[in-house]
Amino acid sequence: MLVIVAASSALGGLVAGWVLHAASLRRRPNDTTEGVAPNDVPNGEEVVAQSAGEGTARTDRRQRPRLEVAVMEEPESEAQARWRRTVTGGSPISPLMPMNFGFAKGELSSTGLRTASGGPVSGTRPSARSMSTLGRRGRAKRVYGLGGYSQSSRVMLCMVGLPARGKSYITKMMERYLQWSGFPVRIFNAGNLRRQEGMAGASAGFFSDENKEASAMREKVASACMEEAINWLQMQTNVCVVIFDATNTTKRRRQMVVERCRESRGITPVFIESICDDPGVLEENYRLKMGNQDYQDMDPAQAREDFMKRVKAYESRYETIDDDEQGGDLMYIKLFNVGQKVVMHSCSGYLVSQIGFYLSNIHIQPRSIWLTRHAEFEDETRHSEVTARGRAYCGELANHLLQRRQSMRQAGEGECAELLVLMGTAPVHATTFELIISSAGAAGSCTRGSPQGGPTRTYSGAPGLTGLLSPQGSIAEEGELLRGISISSHDSGISQEFPAMSTSLLNELDRGDYASISYDEIHREHPEVWAERQRDPLHFRYPGVGGESYTDVIGRLRPIIIELERQRRSVLVISHLAVQRCLYAYFTGCTMEEIPNMDMPMHELVELQPGPFGCKVTRTSLDAQSDGTQ
Repeated sequence: MLVIVAASSALGGLVAGWVLHAASLRRRPNDTTEGVAPNDVPNGEEVVAQSAGEGTARTDRRQRPRLEVAVMEEPESEAQARWRRTVTGGSPISPLMPMNFGFAKGELSSTGLRTASGGPVSGTRPSARSMSTLGRRGRAKRVYGLGGYSQSSRVMLCMVGLPARGKSYITKMMERYLQWSGFPVRIFNAGNLRRQEGMAGASAGFFSDENKEASAMREKVASACMEEAINWLQMQTNVCVVIFDATNTTKRRRQMVVERCRESRGITPVFIESICDDPGVLEENYRLKMGNQDYQDMDPAQAREDFMKRVKAYESRYETIDDDEQGGDLMYIKLFNVGQKVVMHSCSGYLVSQIGFYLSNIHIQPRSIWLTRHAEFEDETRHSEVTARGRAYCGELANHLLQRRQSMRQAGEGECAELLVLMGTAPVHATTFELIISSAGAAGSCTRGSPQGGPTRTYSGAPGLTGLLSPQGSIAEEGELLRGISISSHDSGISQEFPAMSTSLLNELDRGDYASISYDEIHREHPEVWAERQRDPLHFRYPGVGGESYTDVIGRLRPIIIELERQRRSVLVISHLAVQRCLYAYFTGCTMEEIPNMDMPMHELVELQPGPFGCKVTRTSLDAQSDGTQ
């Protein structure tokens, strides 16, 4: 067990540092360090892990399994303390970013800590070797970000289920979420491998057990796909996930997967079974299947008949997962009708638990998610007025949303035609929302109050419809969704309502000491800070209390992603640029490195429509200075 104590002396401030007491852990035979292969740790290096919910940190000393104490003898200067707070002051760290906790002699410049020799030490993304070591013996302390260390260093998610049960759709959603969260992830699809090997267009007879030659070929393809997945996992040195997308419908096949993973140290198999018996969902899945490579050149009626014979062949040998399989030790997650019900069994560890939580909130119902930046202000860093251009945009946006919702209702799209507004707690967000609802032609009054009994403000709205919009409202922090401003207007005789929720999770990237000045001023007056940001815009963290990086914003937006996945209504998100970029990257599958440079102009509305084959993106410029849809 490892106990970390932050000690500081009140007597003159002569002694400050961290005292680390390390005792070796008794390792189980198959236990591995998350993200570190047995031979990856240099001689004498300690690996320190901090994991959410565990309450303790853990060390695994490969060498010298005895108790040692490492003490920083030199006092920590105010500059060093400030640097430490900037780097580790409560902000999440990417799971792929190992850090060293030790401080070099020197002082904090505007771009970070500089050593006594004048060389820079990054205050935004210190590498594992860029800082001085801690203690007399000079051993580096590797500390992982949240989720970067757990009992399951390499996870193999194995899909289970009959054809047309949404397995491939679910795998794409998981890939998108895990990639956006910073975990390496790859999908290996047995059906795609079969088609690549020249067996595209195989008829239903190929999937019958009566065809022994075809059965042997199917087993060969599935085994080859599994080997490709395991080989990829073995090449990774960090926490990572591979998704083995195959039917895996028999206990014998699943037994083979488990045994093969046991042969490769550090790979944890988790089975995800998709069960679907909803006639409506099945019919839609069958329709989508008719578009894959096996049926592209077939008559639709013949393709449908052939595919149903294939499903019957799989049903004859299908064995669902039960609690007694593998002696009750099999880790599995069952999804019924893609989100209607979720069952988890023997699932433990940060990463697997996060996957289970994510899967319990997804669905495949069509809906739209609109992203928009706040309206243009004369100076958004200070209290100022909305520009005429900004007011015009809010009016155009209100009209556009009303027209889209009316068309969705007329098309019979049901619940997805309802609209929910999510926004940050900054004044520019609330003002933008007020202008949108007032532009919708609302009349009467709508009251906003504070749950803490704060002052009440009156807005233009519909008579008798009141709601609550809390500046402190937070989906994650308060554990509940606040009631929103509910506004009604009348467009072509149809009543329109705009419930809204605000949360600080949607606020702009915190610029720390530079929050009160614009980006242009940072560029002009603090060129060294700007240059540091340009070198690594994804991981650059602004100096000062509360300063954030893009990876920090991604970390705090996870509850928002869950909320957007959970909602069956369409959603409008009003926020700043950094948040818009992160949300857009999640739904479109962009890499993390692309996020800081995404082009999302002011007064442009982005409509996202998630679907089984990706996310449809529609960009509509509602700016008075330009128009058009891309």
